[in-house]
Amino acid sequence: MKLLRVLPLALIGLMSIPQANATDIKQDNINQCVSGAVKYNVADKSTATKLCNCTINVRSQMTIGQMWEIESYAQDKKDPSSLPYVKKMQKDLQQCTKGLDLKQPQKPA
Repeated sequence: MKLLRVLPLALIGLMSIPQANATDIKQDNINQCVSGAVKYNVADKSTATKLCNCTINVRSQMTIGQMWEIESYAQDKKDPSSLPYVKKMQKDLQQCTKGLDLKQPQKPA
């Protein structure tokens, strides 16, 4: 997770950005997710928006401490899926797909 190495610099940079000009990172992630899902024919835009809003909201609940613990597990070649919050997150992510018509990703034309 290279993000963790640059996070302190990013936080300093974010503090210097005026609030009115701040980028909505969460919305950017949702938009990128929707774009990718539509591009790879996983879902239409409406379905992709529902899926992406849900999955990004679930992922946004993870704390920095949890990210560090997962990264530590990965560096120690351990499987983090046994961690209670990872199990809950996986269950929540599966709920995001309930009732949605999703297809296997296809190479764009």
